Amino acid sequence: MNLERSKSSLKLYMPESQLLHKGPCIACQSSDACAVYDDGHAYCFSCNTHFPGSEEPAEAKPEKKTAAGLLQVIYSAIPKRKISLDVARSNGYGTAKWNGQAVQVAEYCNDKGEVVAQKVKTADKRFTILGDAKQMRLWPMHRFKPGGKRLLITEGETDLLAWQSLPSQQNRWPAVSVPNGAPAARKAIAKCLDFVESFEEVVLCFDNDEAGRAAVDDVCNLLTPGKVKVMQLPVGCKDICEAVQNGESAALQELFWAASMKRPDGIVGSEEILEALLKKPDPGVEYPWEGLTHMLHGLRRKELVTLTAGTGVGKSSVAGLIAHSLVKKGIRIGYISLEESLARTAERLVSAELGRPLHLSREGVTDELLESTWRGVFDEQVVIFNHFGSMDAEGLTQRVKYMRVAEGVDFVFVDHLSILVSGWGDGDERRLIDNVMTELRSICEQTGVGMVLISHLRSPTQGEKAHEEGGRPKLNQLRGSKAISQLSDAVIAIQRDQQGDDPHTSEVVVLKNRFSGRTGLACKLRYDVDSGLMQEVSDELEETECPF
Repeated sequence: MNLERSKSSLKLYMPESQLLHKGPCIACQSSDACAVYDDGHAYCFSCNTHFPGSEEPAEAKPEKKTAAGLLQVIYSAIPKRKISLDVARSNGYGTAKWNGQAVQVAEYCNDKGEVVAQKVKTADKRFTILGDAKQMRLWPMHRFKPGGKRLLITEGETDLLAWQSLPSQQNRWPAVSVPNGAPAARKAIAKCLDFVESFEEVVLCFDNDEAGRAAVDDVCNLLTPGKVKVMQLPVGCKDICEAVQNGESAALQELFWAASMKRPDGIVGSEEILEALLKKPDPGVEYPWEGLTHMLHGLRRKELVTLTAGTGVGKSSVAGLIAHSLVKKGIRIGYISLEESLARTAERLVSAELGRPLHLSREGVTDELLESTWRGVFDEQVVIFNHFGSMDAEGLTQRVKYMRVAEGVDFVFVDHLSILVSGWGDGDERRLIDNVMTELRSICEQTGVGMVLISHLRSPTQGEKAHEEGGRPKLNQLRGSKAISQLSDAVIAIQRDQQGDDPHTSEVVVLKNRFSGRTGLACKLRYDVDSGLMQEVSDELEETECPF
């Protein structure tokens, strides 16, 4: 009964038209319910959608020569997206029947206008490429001659069709879309770089989502600086199609001409510079020792500090005391110690709080005391990586990023670089250290985390005093690569003569200080065997305590 009423309505509307054939419907994706008539109009008996011939007629026959294996496409208007027949036909977009279902098809042509590939879109928005995918270029690039004032690049075919259907465009001005979405935009544009670069200005209008914004950055870095402009979308619209459907056609046109130049990454203008200038600098966090704080002006976030010394001089002990002092100030830290167990790292921190070396003796220390100390001081303030053997560079950087982003730590301690590199098995230690140092320095800058990195010294050459015998460390003695000293904001060395008259006193020397430039002896520390702590001492105090 409904079908008869539909037929009657159709005859009243177009009584003289003759049925040509039935085929797929754009509106409901029916494979054979859409009737196409000789005067250009069409009607779907499945969804009762009428396509008026006077405004948006449907074309019955394909107009391009189709290669073997490709689909016969019927060019049709898409009323739902406000896309006209003229725009669909001239750009090569229509419907076809494929594997028993109605599909939308975008035809990709070579310079001669011959169809070389087809991008097939099913009703559930799955895509398939038919033909020679290697010949696919920006769609439909074959329509436009190189050169001209402006070229618009969209993320998808329907966005381009919706744009070209605007009254202000009238399907005339150069516009293309990338064939495989935002993630592959750079690759697609690079393939057609000569064509794109031939225009004075290139306007990008990708989807307003994370992938679209990332693609804009990628493409901007590919094209000539100053050529690219970025077109914003109306508020609340994800893409051009949605904007057109929401009645924002006039706004789209205004936004196209108002597209602003995209600066390459890292290039900033006056406002950004002023904002950075007015931002208060990080005052730094005090070190546990006054002399070191005075020389380095504290420990700051976004900086990488390298701590170095000879074997057994006390690098890990100094790092542990710095970590403890940060926790006592309410600062959250992360600890990656590859040379000791989880229990030993935790024990090192608790020892600093209790003032006794727990690794030597736990006499008189109950489990209750250990638990109450940990929960009272370190709970929720410390994140430790419980490692299992060696770790590659990617594993290290991922954990540092996770500690910063997911756990919210302000400083990360890495103990130590040499053992990390030795487990990678590549053999080229210098190259490996160069790569990991570059990555760690980038993480500090990008995430704002501060880092204390422990690194070994190489063995002294002939004629140089051994570090364990009080030999003074030098920057060029950092083991493995110059990148350690070059990329560090500060390098702190500890020197101590383990066989000398005062084996428990160390000198803390600043070898590099990017912040203020001051280097040299910062302070002296004396190790207390009873407490396991390192107290700062002055020359006068040393003379008083050692009268003979």
